[in-house]
Amino acid sequence: MSASYWKSPWPAEDGGPRRSQAPVGVAGIARAAPDRAPIVTWRDAFGATMLVLREPGELFALRHTMPTRLGEPCVAWVERLDPETLTTLARSPDLDAGPFWPGGMACHANGSLYVVFGRHAHRLSADLVPLRRYALPRARPYNSFVLLGNGLLVTKDFDHATREPALLSVLDPDSLEPACEPVPLPEPSIARLSADRDTVYALGDHTLFRLAWNGQTLVRDPSWSHRYRDHPDQSYGWDAVLEGGHAWFMDQGAHDYAGTMLGAGIARGPIRLHRVSLADASDRDAVEISGLAYGACTNPPVYDPARRIAVGYDSANGVIAAWRHSEAGALAPLWQRPLATAGHLIRFADTGTLVAYDFRAPALFRTSAFRAVSRWLAPIATRPAVRRRLARAIAEDVVLLDIASGEELARAAIPTMFQSVVFPAPGWSNDLYYCSFSTIARVVF
Repeated sequence: MSASYWKSPWPAEDGGPRRSQAPVGVAGIARAAPDRAPIVTWRDAFGATMLVLREPGELFALRHTMPTRLGEPCVAWVERLDPETLTTLARSPDLDAGPFWPGGMACHANGSLYVVFGRHAHRLSADLVPLRRYALPRARPYNSFVLLGNGLLVTKDFDHATREPALLSVLDPDSLEPACEPVPLPEPSIARLSADRDTVYALGDHTLFRLAWNGQTLVRDPSWSHRYRDHPDQSYGWDAVLEGGHAWFMDQGAHDYAGTMLGAGIARGPIRLHRVSLADASDRDAVEISGLAYGACTNPPVYDPARRIAVGYDSANGVIAAWRHSEAGALAPLWQRPLATAGHLIRFADTGTLVAYDFRAPALFRTSAFRAVSRWLAPIATRPAVRRRLARAIAEDVVLLDIASGEELARAAIPTMFQSVVFPAPGWSNDLYYCSFSTIARVVF
């Protein structure tokens, strides 16, 4: 974990800027207790995006209003939740956001919480009092941020419409003022940034780039890049994981999510898991995850460096699979199973267990006809009574797997009206926190 983050098991999305998705400083969950089923506590939380941990017992949720279309105006706020009951203990004022896309939140080593949502960056005290605000240079969403080892915040705009190359903005954590002029990428970028110390990895819509902070600005490394998009039936990639000396990511990011990723693939080809050596970008590999047409995902894979196991998933076709990464660099199939997983994963390094998901909803939800009318139904679904009814009719199971064998160790059903594509968190003791756009839950194993 970078020293810029608060020393906690999970101070930011995916656990930190390398997106290892592995908590630090807490014991891993091995399996459900043999004498009882997992215990689930859940609450309605429309517009939830992310959960992070700070001090023991401090659980923070990032929430926002939910426009019916991407890019429409929204506001965000942060809540501190009771770690057992999930009731709201404190709430920030509404935070200026702007064009909608789920943003991000992190606990900085300086004691503050930072939020990037829409086109605004915010600094909050630990008791959720706003301290600073900065309007980012482009009038479009910025999809979260990373903290460099030196404490600087790096964020970038997210663009599905004009296809302009992305701009990286570097902000001073004290003032939130720019630390340098915006740094352009050669391509648009949909994926979130990743970082290792003072080096940033930015996945463009065709190419993975690397940039390093030189004390004055971010400088792109001309000797290291990887053009991963080389098939006519292939779409852009999502967030890169930096583990075991490699960058790991999945392509086929184009999708038509309308409450579920099942059946939401747009590009015709199968989804692929990509590996690129951080030492030599010509050392690379890619494997098909399911081999099925119209594959898609919205999030990163997982790599366990101690066990040399990579896990990828095809959210559109409901398949999760694992490979063993050999010393020679080859990826050998290890296991595969049907599992409708779309949200961010959690892996426990000590126990070798993996938190995945299995979304269950009526077949209607998977049809293109439903997706075509879903935005018109959205205003009705925002009513609390309707939300509660839908959440009880639909469920997503949190599934605990053995990462080496794919064996299912435990399963707990969460009422939700959306399949999760967002950011969970581990708990402090044999528990974890689930998050979807409608629901926050705690599962005790």
